[in-house]
Amino acid sequence: MRFKRQEPFRYQLGQPLSAELITSDGQHSVLIHDISPHGMKLEARNRLPFSCEGSSVEISFAIGGASLTVGGRLVWERPFARIHYYGVCLHVTKQEEESLIEAIKRHAAESRRMQ
Repeated sequence: MRFKRQEPFRYQLGQPLSAELITSDGQHSVLIHDISPHGMKLEARNRLPFSCEGSSVEISFAIGGASLTVGGRLVWERPFARIHYYGVCLHVTKQEEESLIEAIKRHAAESRRMQ
């Protein structure tokens, strides 16, 4: 499956964020490497249940002082050594999208202040 993102921005996290991912086979601890209002790149130590049709997931994480839980689907998988990277297409409402954008902006501002 070929997937090209058409997004206004994608925020590359300097330090990956910890998150909990719920899939069809249970809960997994993952790291978020980059995030946008409609998607993210995850790192998992173990292989997640992935299918070409897109596996449904739910992701819980904290960013910019906000705790968020959003649904989505895994759209690509790239194994690298003992780590697996995944692309997630998020299914968010307009209100969730706005909350996520504000949280990303707050996180970016906090990160700049700490440098």
